[in-house]
Amino acid sequence: MKRQDNKDYHAIWESFISNGNQEAIGMIYLGHYDLLYNFGLRYTSDVQIIEDAIQNIFGYFLKTGTKLSPVKNLRGFLIQSFRHQLLLDLKRRTRIYHINNSIGDSGDCQEPEVNEIFEQDEKCRLQQKLGKCMEHLTDKQKEILYLRFQCELSYAEIAIMLDIAVDSCYKLIYRSLKELRLDLEKLEGLGQRLIMFFICK
Repeated sequence: MKRQDNKDYHAIWESFISNGNQEAIGMIYLGHYDLLYNFGLRYTSDVQIIEDAIQNIFGYFLKTGTKLSPVKNLRGFLIQSFRHQLLLDLKRRTRIYHINNSIGDSGDCQEPEVNEIFEQDEKCRLQQKLGKCMEHLTDKQKEILYLRFQCELSYAEIAIMLDIAVDSCYKLIYRSLKELRLDLEKLEGLGQRLIMFFICK
């Protein structure tokens, strides 16, 4: 399937909410499934509940159809809807999990962004150090960095999702990056090099 850019997806969403085009919502589903699935892994390792939550939100979209409203940031809207549904489903099953230990797990060396930046022979070594430093951050710090630099949501969108002020969002991200940089600098002076991995995305 041809990859759609954000403008294309917004046009597809407009088509869906205007006439209930099921083919349109199917394209949005296929184009964002991996994003939502990987986001869900930050909260739980229960694959089934993640898949169910994705199905639930798109089932809701199909049921609601033309009653849905236009959105400015479709990806942010989908993530927010999915996050809300996933947390509800987790609460129903009374099995709430913490966010995964790091944005780049110390044992996982397959992140595409890392592949683009570092040579293969040093990629794993640097990501392992990043993973160790990420373990020192709080769950909220890990989540807010993930939303900002992996999902590329705006500060305003993150503030709404986490129910905090925009100024607080700025401060939390700044402090999280500062803590990460200081920690990284203790490991072979890698702080500035690896912190650019977040800032330059």
